[in-house]
Amino acid sequence: MSCRTMDTTANATGTGSATGLRAYLRALRDQTRDLLVVEREVEAGQETCSIVKALEPLGAPAVLFTAVRGSRWPVVMGLFGTRHRIAAMIGTDEGTALDRVLALQDGPLADVEEVDDAPVQQWRRTGDEVSLADLPIAVHSRDDAAPYITSGVIVARDPRTGLINTGMYRMMVLDERHVTVNAAPDHDLGRILAKAHHDGTTVPIAIVIGHHPAYLVASQVKNPATVDSHRIAATLMGGPLRVAPALTVDLPVPADAEIIIEGVIDPDAMSEEGPFGEFSYYYGATNAPVCTVQAVTARTDAVFLDLHPTHREHLGLWLFPGREARFLQRVRESCPGVQRVRIPFHSGGLTAFISISKEHEGDGKQAILAGLAADHFLKQIVVVDDDIDIFDDRRVLWAVAVRSQADADLVTLEGARGIKMDPSATAFTDRGRPDYVSAKAGVDATRRLHPRFPVAADLPHPGLEDLDALAAFEGRDRRELDGRWRHLLDFRE
Repeated sequence: MSCRTMDTTANATGTGSATGLRAYLRALRDQTRDLLVVEREVEAGQETCSIVKALEPLGAPAVLFTAVRGSRWPVVMGLFGTRHRIAAMIGTDEGTALDRVLALQDGPLADVEEVDDAPVQQWRRTGDEVSLADLPIAVHSRDDAAPYITSGVIVARDPRTGLINTGMYRMMVLDERHVTVNAAPDHDLGRILAKAHHDGTTVPIAIVIGHHPAYLVASQVKNPATVDSHRIAATLMGGPLRVAPALTVDLPVPADAEIIIEGVIDPDAMSEEGPFGEFSYYYGATNAPVCTVQAVTARTDAVFLDLHPTHREHLGLWLFPGREARFLQRVRESCPGVQRVRIPFHSGGLTAFISISKEHEGDGKQAILAGLAADHFLKQIVVVDDDIDIFDDRRVLWAVAVRSQADADLVTLEGARGIKMDPSATAFTDRGRPDYVSAKAGVDATRRLHPRFPVAADLPHPGLEDLDALAAFEGRDRRELDGRWRHLLDFRE
């Protein structure tokens, strides 16, 4: 395997909008050197996914494959592998990303600009010309039933408001013109499909594959149905968002995207789909409605954005900042003393850490109960004082070890709502469909207020609380140390 940082080549980056994917890739190359390029020919799926997965422990870099067997276009994967990169995608840092997302609900929001000339429609296939085999859609996990579209942002119109809704759902390729669309009933698209089923209608959609990564981040922000999702995307991208009419469906599509698949979902045409390797790193299968593809459009020099579902990038995009921001907001409504929250990627999205400024003896347990009520995916919650860095697993574990007692500080809850993707959940059938329950737990690892808890012995000396240890090194010694340990200093899960 030949890996290097990305060169400025037409095939790799092309030209386009300052808010497009290729502009982002150039910035990733030039500013952070956080993009690796694999130049030798590789197989989409088994080989590309194995390479990206093998690089995950080394800092989860983004990887561009310039020569994918059978594909006219290069493939990029791993973009969402770190919190640092995701925060930078929306013009902020890790510490302020949740506030950036929460501020969206107060506006103002950027505009959507309609254009006639859309680069994403330079290459066109419609009707019988359509073949999904033209795209390097991959089999990602070893026992996946078929190739899956994992990075597609589905654009649909909410029939109640007429506004645009975007979201990401797994899509299994059935043949050259059909895919399944797995949208859970409590998701926005699931509700749109339920209404179409009730009304006896179909749902036109557009599947956006590749745009500036902020477009994908925006799709994970659960804004109210009264807010147009494209305006959320425009705001996070630094807007306005350029859109153009789709070719075969009545929807606006992002003009500067890489590839768009247009189609119609029939909510009554169901098909078995799966198994598919999911965020829990276990396989899932279900029945899902079928979408008939009517058109595929692309840039002539498109880059295919793929997302590895059993890799940190899947959890990163799903959890941060959108889900964590919603979690923070809901927990704060019950516990104003909550300072920060974190859903560690390596917990599969099932565990949360909460730091609080404790004022009352029961604040820790109140935060546990609020957290479990706020997010039914969660199975465990650890609450710590605000002197504990919840992004340092060692400090959280230390707090659990020395500040909690199992008989007094452990909260358990039986028979709570669970999720299908948790293989340890208990399954049963309710109203002819499967449902899941799970036991849940919380640890109050905050210091007791009465009697006063001992002071920790490892506190920094006065005046040295913000000491930069590397500042003691100058010249070559500093550069060598900084370079040797950069992955430890900069990498946060």
